[in-house]
Amino acid sequence: MNGSHPHRDRRRAEQREYRLICVAAYPLFLAAMIVQRALALFGLVDAGPTPRRNVFSAARAATASCIPFAFR
Repeated sequence: MNGSHPHRDRRRAEQREYRLICVAAYPLFLAAMIVQRALALFGLVDAGPTPRRNVFSAARAATASCIPFAFR
């Protein structure tokens, strides 16, 4: 029965691909958030008016906001 539901199979493949890209991108965004916080701590960059999140949730939010553009 392979190929009996091509739409569902394609959707599952896209979901797998999305998760794989997120898993690969998250460490990059996490490193960027850590560097940004360190630079702000030493006064080298402006921290900005945004509310402070922990670096993990900030990296997750950055990943979730950027990756969907690859699937448009």
